[in-house]
Amino acid sequence: MAKKLTSDRPQKGRIILLFQPAEENGMGAVAMYNDEKFKPYHPDLAFALHNLPGYPKNAIVVKDNTFTCAVNSIIIKLKGKTSHAAEPEFGLNPGQAIAAIIQSFERKNQPDFKSDDFAVLTLIYAHLGTKDYGISAGNGEVHYTFRRTRNDRMLELETTLEKTARIIAAQYKLDIEIEWTQQFKANENSSEAVDIVRKAVTNSGLTKIERDAPFKWGEDFGLFTEHFSGAMFGLGSGENVPALHNPDYDFPDEIIQAGIDIFYNISKVALDA
Repeated sequence: MAKKLTSDRPQKGRIILLFQPAEENGMGAVAMYNDEKFKPYHPDLAFALHNLPGYPKNAIVVKDNTFTCAVNSIIIKLKGKTSHAAEPEFGLNPGQAIAAIIQSFERKNQPDFKSDDFAVLTLIYAHLGTKDYGISAGNGEVHYTFRRTRNDRMLELETTLEKTARIIAAQYKLDIEIEWTQQFKANENSSEAVDIVRKAVTNSGLTKIERDAPFKWGEDFGLFTEHFSGAMFGLGSGENVPALHNPDYDFPDEIIQAGIDIFYNISKVALDA
């Protein structure tokens, strides 16, 4: 893209090419957005693509509103008191509290994408005590990751789940520590930006596919669409290929040209608007 812009510069406006690290842990966009070198820039529009196995090579996948879900992950640490395994009544074992938290969280699952209450809650890790069979556990923790289609609905869920965990911990007389990690904002596409992508697809001579539901995975470009009008879209990388993050997935280099072409035409449409 940079090479193409060098040889065929736009007649007006300014284009910023942003190369971002650390997308997978959600920290890359935060670091870039907060970087002093980025702060002078206030883009009118922001665009990003993600390659998509399961779609024809070079096809462009577009969607109004949410493109990828909001994601956040919680670490709940519970501290009680150990006791002899023969006398658990003299200790505070977090086991039942962990079970109650898991049961409560699982009831919040709403897998229907068409529902405004859509939510996917996935248990990631749980730990209790030590492998000492004479000791009733005194410490435990449980980790969950959550997904919702809108940032405001994610905030509601975060508040509810944290409150639930604290209430359960209090019921079992346990101390509790809560940490949040690897947050991804939903990519909430603006209609203006998506329409620009649609026009750019036509100008590029590429195939356009309209998607009717958000992707359930997170993408930290959502931080940029939270602060700037913008859109994320997909670039098909093959229909019968391994899925993202499969160990045998191999990125097809031949789709790079389509990515260059669509970005270039996005810049032309946006600057001519």
